[in-house]
Amino acid sequence: MLRIATPTEQPEIIQICGFFNASFGQSVGLFRELREPVVEKFEPTDKIDLKLREAVEELCVQEIGMGAMTASLLKQVIIALVRRSMKSSRSWTDRFSILADRQITRAFADMVARPGAAHTVQSLAHSAGLSRSAFMAKFSEIFGRSPMAILRDLRMRQAALDLTTTSAPIDVVAYNAGYESRSSFVRAFRKAYNVDPSEYRLRVKNAGSDKGT
Repeated sequence: MLRIATPTEQPEIIQICGFFNASFGQSVGLFRELREPVVEKFEPTDKIDLKLREAVEELCVQEIGMGAMTASLLKQVIIALVRRSMKSSRSWTDRFSILADRQITRAFADMVARPGAAHTVQSLAHSAGLSRSAFMAKFSEIFGRSPMAILRDLRMRQAALDLTTTSAPIDVVAYNAGYESRSSFVRAFRKAYNVDPSEYRLRVKNAGSDKGT
């Protein structure tokens, strides 16, 4: 927490520094690519100052549960910021368009829940209640990538999770990630992580062992 003021006056700016993650499923980091400050003007009726004041007080007193309390208060501020920004047509909120499009959200949620399923563009379009061409156009506009490219990322994340949290054979990991061929899975995994699945599992295991020593 940084207080900025002239020597003879009360602080005019209080800057609270930290970090947080906000994601949709396993693929979309809502703030990950943000490269500019987000500035919005709030009205007194929004009571943002009260939430911030409470958060600052919590940070200052350093009592039990301070982390949970300040996190809760600051989450309210972030949500209020997102709501206000979505109404003001700020360019940075383009990444939230998936949350406002129920049809695309429905299809994407299915991809996240079942990355290893035999999804096709046609089946995803059906899930969204759209024609194939309309689904492709809307999905690509929102994500900037094709449905199959996003699905490949989801499958690789699922595979990486299985490799590091289970002892399942590579063939089983490949099948769970939607690959019937071990060789095609290994090629896709190597392209995503620059390492073979077996070596990836070993590296993560060794890294965990080093931390425990």
